[in-house]
Amino acid sequence: MKKTVTIILAVLLGILVLAGVILYPEYTNQKQALLTCEKKLADLEKKGPALSEAQLKSAHEALVSSLSEQVKKQEITIKELQGGISLSLVDRILFKLGEATLTPQGEKVLAKVGEGLKKIQGKMVRVVGHTDPIPIRKEYLDKFPSNWELSAARASTVVRYFQDKSGLDPKGMEAVGRSFYQPVAANDTEKNRALNRRVEILIAPTMELKGK
Repeated sequence: MKKTVTIILAVLLGILVLAGVILYPEYTNQKQALLTCEKKLADLEKKGPALSEAQLKSAHEALVSSLSEQVKKQEITIKELQGGISLSLVDRILFKLGEATLTPQGEKVLAKVGEGLKKIQGKMVRVVGHTDPIPIRKEYLDKFPSNWELSAARASTVVRYFQDKSGLDPKGMEAVGRSFYQPVAANDTEKNRALNRRVEILIAPTMELKGK
């Protein structure tokens, strides 16, 4: 009797081992496919929806229209990028010299920009502060030891305005200070230095801003 039971158990064990050998490759393939799907889903969730061409065109036209006065005065430059929009604002319409507090005029301008940004879905907003290479004046050194702090503070002020006043999602924004290390003109004249003192606002799908 014991011998018979032993034989039966041995046969069952053999069947289980054989089934495992046969089914293991299928299980491995299914597991790999599942992992691949999970990775694609995570990538899609991280990237977010792309900005459509129609959406960008509409947003660009609305911003140009609402800021036409500043565009004509060359205080603001608005450009369509591949998959996004770039706004460059000279510092004098947002801040007083050596300060990071918005002027009343600056608040009015950012209110118009914020209204335009609210209409763009699936976006990431990066605000970048830039300065010229002239050292911070002595009377401002207690607040801003260098142009790094000033540029970062100005970018943060703009981001905070968009969050508090325009109602933009803070999870979709970031503030960056570049000091004077990303000029658009040579710093050899006051006119050129004024061009370099600016705040840039970049609007694009989340992943499109990576590395820019």
